[in-house]
Amino acid sequence: MDSSYLKAIAWIKAHTLDERGVMVSSKQQGPYLEVTGYLIPTLINAQEISLAFQYAEFLSYMQRPNGSFVGPDGNEYVFDSGQALRGLVAASQQWDQFKAFALKCADYLVSAMSPEGRWPVDYKGEIPEAVHLFVLPALVEASVVLNKPEYKDAALKALHYYKNQPDVLNKNCLTHFLAYIIDGFIDMGEIDFVRGLVNEIFKAQKSDGSIPAFPKKHWVCSVGLAQLGIIAHKFQMYDKRDRVIEYLKRQQNSSGGFFGSYGFGARYFPKEEISWASKFFIDLMHLQQVRPSSDVQVIKSLDNQEWHKVMLEETIDELAGRIKKNSFPLWCKPLLQNTKPGDSVLELGSGSGELSAVLSLYGRKIYLMDYSPKSIEYSKALFLKLGLEAQFFEGDILKDLPLSYNSVDWVFSSGVLEHFSEEEVMSIMKKSANAARRGVMSLVPNSQSLFYRIGKYAKEKSGQWPYGKETPLLTMKPYFEAALLTNIQEFSIGTYHALKFFGKDQKAIRAYLDSLTPAELKQHNQGYLLFTYGEKNTKGDSPQNGDRLKTAHKHDI
Repeated sequence: MDSSYLKAIAWIKAHTLDERGVMVSSKQQGPYLEVTGYLIPTLINAQEISLAFQYAEFLSYMQRPNGSFVGPDGNEYVFDSGQALRGLVAASQQWDQFKAFALKCADYLVSAMSPEGRWPVDYKGEIPEAVHLFVLPALVEASVVLNKPEYKDAALKALHYYKNQPDVLNKNCLTHFLAYIIDGFIDMGEIDFVRGLVNEIFKAQKSDGSIPAFPKKHWVCSVGLAQLGIIAHKFQMYDKRDRVIEYLKRQQNSSGGFFGSYGFGARYFPKEEISWASKFFIDLMHLQQVRPSSDVQVIKSLDNQEWHKVMLEETIDELAGRIKKNSFPLWCKPLLQNTKPGDSVLELGSGSGELSAVLSLYGRKIYLMDYSPKSIEYSKALFLKLGLEAQFFEGDILKDLPLSYNSVDWVFSSGVLEHFSEEEVMSIMKKSANAARRGVMSLVPNSQSLFYRIGKYAKEKSGQWPYGKETPLLTMKPYFEAALLTNIQEFSIGTYHALKFFGKDQKAIRAYLDSLTPAELKQHNQGYLLFTYGEKNTKGDSPQNGDRLKTAHKHDI
C-alpha cells in the first residue's frame, strides 16, 4: 500500500510537454529526447499506453536525418540516440509505424562505431565513455525485434572493447554513471564481471538505505541510488533493494519528483527535480510489482499453488460434465478452426486442461505443459474422467520445452503470456516456434477491450482482482514476427464475455452490441481475448517422422 509510485507517475505527466516528450527538469522545461526515449518502456509497463505513443511519435519527427538524436544542448550524442532506440524498439512492438525510425537509429549507432567497437566521445572528463555500455542492450533488442543480427554483432564487438579497458569499473565516479556501466554489463550477460564491484558498493550502504554518490562523500545521488536498487534486484539482493526504495520514498518531494541529489555538499542537480530520477524510481518500483491501476493495491505475480487455486474453481466432475454438454469457452472456436483432426497440439500453461480436453474430443493429439504439479494432476484426472488420452509435462516454459524441434503440429497458449515480461514472451515465442511444425497460436487479454479494462481496474483498486499481475496487449504480431512466423492473423473474440468483468449494469450495453452487424462488431475490436495465429516457414526444413519427446517430467495416460 503506497502512493509514492502514483506520485512519480503524476510528476512525469505534469512535466510532459503537450504532444511532445518529457521536460529535462522542473527548471529546464525544454524536451529531453534521451529521457523521453527510455521512458517509453517504463510507460508501457505502467500501462500509460497513450503517453508512450505520444513520446514515440515525438521522437519519430525529432530524429535527425542521419538517424541520431541530440541532447538538450543541440549536439548529437551516441548515448542519447541509444536511449531513444530503447523507446523506439519498445514502441515498435506495439505499433509497426515506429520500426522504420528504430531501424534508422540503430543503423546510425552501428555506423558511428569505430572498427574496434568504440564510440569515441569527448565528455570533457565529466562522464566516463563507458556509459555507452548502457546502449548495448538496446542494440541487442533491436536485432531481435527488427530481425537484424548485425546489430547484435556490433553490440558484442563494443562489449568486448569496453570490457577490456583497464579502468572500466572505476568506482570513483558518480553512482549514476557507474550504474549505467554496471547495468549495461549485466544486461549483456556479464553479471560475474561486475559481481565483486556490486558487492563492494553495497557494503557501503548505510542503515537508512542510502549509498554515497562518491566514495568517502556524504551526499546521495537520487537517480544513481535508484539505479543501484535495480542492480540489487538483478543480483537478488532484495533486502538491499527495499532499503533503497524506503530511502527514496522519504526523499520524494511533495510534487512526486526528486532532486538530483540530497545531503550536505550535494552537487548533482541539488535544487532541480530531474526527469530521469522519476524514471528509474518507477522502474525500481515495477520490480516490486507495484501496478499503476490502484493507489492502494500492490498487484503481485501468483505462485503455482495460487494459480492452481484461482484457475481450478470447478470440481473435476463439474468440469467434465460441462464439457460433455458442449458448454465450453468461446475461445475454443479459433483453436478448432485452425487445427484439424489428427493434428498434434501442445498447450503451454494448460491450467485445468479444459481447452486441450475440448481439442482432444475433436480428434486432436494432445500434449499439456504446466508449472503447477496440482494443475497437472487435475488435468490428468479430467482427461481420465472423459476417457481421453494425452501426455502431460510439468515444467517451466521459461526453460526448455519438453518437445524437440518440429515435434508437434501446433503450439498454443491461452491466458498465459500476459503474465510475462516482453523479453520472456519473446523467448517463449521462439521456443514455441521451434517446437511447432506448422505454427503457433496465442490468446491474451485485449488491451482495447474497454469493458474488460474498466472491470479489471475497479477490481484491482478494491483489491478483488484474483489473477495477479496481468498486462493486456494491443497486439502480439511483433512477437510472432520475431519468432519468424508468417501469414500472421489477429482478431479479438468474446465481446459479450468482456461484460462479465464490467459488472451488473450491462443491459444498455448488450442492447447496443445486439444492434450491430457482425462486421461492425468485429470492427469495434472489443473482444475480451486477442487471438493471434502464425505459420511456421517450413522452407528448407527436413520432414520429421513422428513426435520426438524429451523424457523429463513426462506423465502418460
